[in-house]
Amino acid sequence: MKHERTIWDLYTELFNNPTQWKYYSSFDEKAYSLNSILDDGNMAIKFIRDYFEYGGKNMIAEDIERYCKPDRAAHSISTFFLGITLLPLFKKRHANAHIPVDNIFLWLWFLTCLYHDMAYKFEDNRCFCPSLGKFSRDKRIQYKIFGNSKIKLKGANKKTVRAYYQYRIKECGCVDHGIVGGMLLYDSLRINYEKVYQDCQRNDSTINHNDFYWDRLHFSESHFGEYEKCANAIIQHNLWFKSQEDRGYELYKKYHLDDLTYLSDKPYYKDWLTALLVFCDSIEPLKRFPSCNPSSLLRKIKLKYDENEMYLEIGFMASCMNVAPYINGILKMNDWTNMSVKSNGNTISFSDIDKIYK
Repeated sequence: MKHERTIWDLYTELFNNPTQWKYYSSFDEKAYSLNSILDDGNMAIKFIRDYFEYGGKNMIAEDIERYCKPDRAAHSISTFFLGITLLPLFKKRHANAHIPVDNIFLWLWFLTCLYHDMAYKFEDNRCFCPSLGKFSRDKRIQYKIFGNSKIKLKGANKKTVRAYYQYRIKECGCVDHGIVGGMLLYDSLRINYEKVYQDCQRNDSTINHNDFYWDRLHFSESHFGEYEKCANAIIQHNLWFKSQEDRGYELYKKYHLDDLTYLSDKPYYKDWLTALLVFCDSIEPLKRFPSCNPSSLLRKIKLKYDENEMYLEIGFMASCMNVAPYINGILKMNDWTNMSVKSNGNTISFSDIDKIYK
C-alpha cells in the first residue's frame, strides 16, 4: 500500500486512534494534545512519565523526572510515533523476524523508545566522566548488565561495549548516553518489579514472585528477558560503525573495537528492535532542527512510503529551510548500512530498508 502524507498528518491520525499507540487502556490520552506533547517539552516529559506510571513502572517514571531533557522528550515521542508508522516497512519483508504481534510490539517499543535518550543528561555533562564501574556505584545500580554473565548482548558484545565506553570517555570527553541509558533502564525495571512484588505481598502473603498481578497489571519473571532486549537496543543504538576509509578508524583499532569496524561488507543489526530504533532515531527530524517549532516543522515534511516496495521518501516542502545538514547526515547511512539512500534537492529517498538488519 502506498502512502503520502505530511508527518504531522500521519501523527495526527495515529494520535486520534489511541488503540494503535496505547499499550495500557487506562492511560488518559485526553489529558494531552499532539501539539502539547511535541511543542512543550515539559508536557512531553509528563506524557512519558505518565505512560510508564500507568504501566505500574513508577521507578522508571522517577528516572524520567530526574534525567529527562525537554527537547529529548519531544524527540523520543516523535520517534515513538514514527516507529509505529513505519513498522510495516520492516514487517513486510521479515515475516519470520520474530517481530511480535501488535500489543507485545507496543510494550517493547514504548519501553525502549520512550527511554532511549533519557541518559543524555549525563552525556551533556562533560565534567562527569566516570568509569563504567564508578557510574554503577554512583547511581547505586543493583541489577548489573555487565556484571551478570547470564545476560548476553545481541550485537556488539560486552567487551566491545566496555571498550567503546572507554573510547567515548578518553577521546570524546563524555559518557555514552546509550550505554548508561540501557544500564539504567534494566536496573530500574528490575527494582520496580521487586517493589511492586513487596507491595502485593503486604496484602497477600501467598503471592508468587514468579508471576502475579497488581492493579490488573501482569508481572512475571518471564519478562526479565524482554527487559534485557529493551536495554540491549538502547545500548546498541549509539554505537557507531567505521570502515577502513573512515576518519578515526585507527582510533577504533587502538581501543580494540573490531566488532564496530568493517572492510567491504557493511554491518547488519541483529534484531528488529535495535534496527527499528536506530533507523527511526536517525531520520527523526525534531532533534535536527532544534530552533524550529516542532508542530510547524512536521507540517512541512512529507513522507511517501510503500511497504510493498520497501521504499520511503522524505520531502521538505519549505524551500526557505536549510535542510542540507539534515540530508547530508542521512546520506551517511549509506556508509554504515546496506540500504540505498539518495537525495534529489530537498528530498531524500530510501530503498531496501529491510537490509538494515537480518
